[in-house]
Amino acid sequence: MKTPTLFLWMLFTASALVVIPALASDCTLEIFGNANMDDGIDEVDIAYVEGIIEGTDEPTRLADANYDGEIDALDIDQIEKIINGDETELTIVDAQERNVTLKVPIQRVICVNTGAIEIMRAIGVDIEERLIGVTSYAIKDPLYWPELQDKVSVKYGSPDYEQIAQLNPDLVILYSRPKDEESFESYDDINVPVMCINCHDKDVLDSDVRILGELFGEKDSANDLIDWYSGYRDLIAERLEDLADDERPRTLFFGYPDYYYPILKVRTGESGDHALLADAGGINIAEDLLSTTGTADVDPEWVMSQNPDIIVASVLGGGFSGYSANETAIENMKTVRDTLLSDPAISSTNAFEDGKVLIVCTDLNRGPMEVAGMAFLAKYFYPDLFEDLQPKDILKEYFEDWQGISYRGYYVYPSA
Repeated sequence: MKTPTLFLWMLFTASALVVIPALASDCTLEIFGNANMDDGIDEVDIAYVEGIIEGTDEPTRLADANYDGEIDALDIDQIEKIINGDETELTIVDAQERNVTLKVPIQRVICVNTGAIEIMRAIGVDIEERLIGVTSYAIKDPLYWPELQDKVSVKYGSPDYEQIAQLNPDLVILYSRPKDEESFESYDDINVPVMCINCHDKDVLDSDVRILGELFGEKDSANDLIDWYSGYRDLIAERLEDLADDERPRTLFFGYPDYYYPILKVRTGESGDHALLADAGGINIAEDLLSTTGTADVDPEWVMSQNPDIIVASVLGGGFSGYSANETAIENMKTVRDTLLSDPAISSTNAFEDGKVLIVCTDLNRGPMEVAGMAFLAKYFYPDLFEDLQPKDILKEYFEDWQGISYRGYYVYPSA
């Protein structure tokens, strides 16, 4: 659908950048018909189902392509339809591990998951036509979501099931962890299918993008999007792969000091921010701290004892920083940085001495945009190694080529 400028950029900078193929994804595509449990549905799955029927291969949980309880020739027919884009029904495994059968392509959808909307728009779904209901969060952000200003506002977390029934959607898309008030039984009572999907964490992002591509008839564009962000990921990973641990900066990642300070909350190995930091080549000092939420409170003495080389802190998006923020975002992020630098514990660290404290908008660790966050951190950690990498250009490319909106906003401080 689009010609990603990543590859053009690589050609023009061939002396500095090595073009490498996208690495194979380790993410299982959670669609029935993916018999061999890899990242896609293709002729290999047909051969695998044939092997199951003949008794030479073991059944898998996704081999029953038509989801009728039996693995037989009808499943081969369904896989062929999926490959050709002729399927009329699709069964997916959602983020709550529910098997959900849907008629495709989806025409009328209510989506409270803005990450899913972002991917839908990126792969070419006409969200102005297909979306019939969204959350007020999207409606209140006209700069980022100009197409959604006239949509019906659907309550996030406490849905009005009568309103949803009247809208008569083909599907309701929720976040991966729905609120307690979002009852699957209540959706069943009004005969409306519901799907939970992540669309945020990189470990499942490829599968989520492909699922949305299948549901909305944009399979090829979904693969193009994956190729685009995987290209940048792989480029950064290749440059970092030979670095020893003692060459990598020992880093603390603080979560939302704009909201929590003076409480110091660090991101542990269970957090998405840890994955972002590690992929950018940093060592997360707080990785092994015990936490079920991905965040741990630490005391000043602990910070001083760890003596980080670099400190990164995420701040809220919305109007505070990010796409829809105005020039006050610079002062907002500067204030947070100055507050951290004035903290007695932080002022005793190598990060303070070297001025290595970076404030980042939390939006940079969101879905496909995460690759821009990875680039910002990698360049901050290793300015010489990534001298030719321009994170702002990646963001500009994402907004203009994939989201169809102009580049704007404030994402890091100090500016990169």
